[in-house]
Amino acid sequence: MHKAIFLDRDGTLNADSKNYIKSLDEFVLFPITIPALKIFQDLGYKIIIITNQACVGKGLTTRAKVEEIHEYLLNEAKTRGINIAGIYYCPHRSEDNCTCRKPQLQNVMLAANEHGIDLARSYFIGDSARDIETGGRAGCRTIFIRSGVRRYSAAQKKAWAIRPDYETANVLTAAQLINRIEKKA
Repeated sequence: MHKAIFLDRDGTLNADSKNYIKSLDEFVLFPITIPALKIFQDLGYKIIIITNQACVGKGLTTRAKVEEIHEYLLNEAKTRGINIAGIYYCPHRSEDNCTCRKPQLQNVMLAANEHGIDLARSYFIGDSARDIETGGRAGCRTIFIRSGVRRYSAAQKKAWAIRPDYETANVLTAAQLINRIEKKA
């Protein structure tokens, strides 16, 4: 069984927007993303992205445009020697009550089964309460990062159904944290 880093996309790997990322020209990868992915890969983690893309269900973009963004992301990583094992996304709106939309676990379990992932040895990293809930419910260690567009007060975070195991500024500081944890083990 492999260990994995499950990553949210918007606000975690790239700049987010309150109006959604609807096309490749709106997709801006954080400069720290590739160095963070390199750390994860060097530590032996499979890299898997789990993302909600309600902009499809809301008719703001198409599956083809979301998949174009994902192809770009896969290629950017690959040209730098990084393998992203998979990208799993939910195209539905929250009111659709599907099982693939975080915090539901369908996409995490699908990825875990397809890639032989030991969830207890894995991390889920994201910028929202929904990401932390997803990771916690799946049995992963969780890291909340503060790089997204949403701002949470201390009181809001305290009220979350599942609190993160760790909190840090961004995906690179999360990678550095995991590196320190691994070195102590």
